[in-house]
Amino acid sequence: MVMMRILFVAAALLASQFANAAEELPFPDLNTEGYCTASVSRMLDKTEQQVEKDKCLAFEKTRRATIRPYWYLVERRESDRLKKYIAEVQYQTYGTVSSFVASALGKACLDGRVFCSPGEPTVDAAFSALKSDYYCFLKNPDVKSESLRNCFEEEETRKLQLAKYWAKLPKGKTDWCIGNAFGRKFPPFQVLSNCVADDIGTQCFEQTRQCRPG
Repeated sequence: MVMMRILFVAAALLASQFANAAEELPFPDLNTEGYCTASVSRMLDKTEQQVEKDKCLAFEKTRRATIRPYWYLVERRESDRLKKYIAEVQYQTYGTVSSFVASALGKACLDGRVFCSPGEPTVDAAFSALKSDYYCFLKNPDVKSESLRNCFEEEETRKLQLAKYWAKLPKGKTDWCIGNAFGRKFPPFQVLSNCVADDIGTQCFEQTRQCRPG
């Protein structure tokens, strides 16, 4: 009886491992040779052409190695969308893949699934003044409802998470994101977080922020 239980548990664990392996999305295997060749094809000087092609291939190799450890964060929906972008040789670059991985990584940093060396909460008065009151009241007109309270709590949590990264994000991008996050039909700080997620992920890739895959 004991042996049967052991075999049953072992079989269940093995089945779980196979299931997880089946769910893991394959990392894109791109034709970077073709991409780099096409990108320098209009250069007349053959020597300069080869130099630029070698630079291109070196970048592709480095970027592939940089983003590969974080590929597991990309969701199937985003992976399927990426496939449309890299269907042609001219888009067979890990620069394109990088933007998708950066966004997924940034979101993981914000919700704590990956450690990305968050700093102290920002002291920016403009950021501190941002609120989700309009959105939450619009969606939940009953001021005593639990849904209204949940809306405020969820948005406040997102704001606190984002505040730890805000100071080091490019101001031009944050201003643009603020302009597009509020007054919409979606949770403002969720929209704002998604908008700057790729910047946080890119900082990890450029090593201006210390991050490690979990």
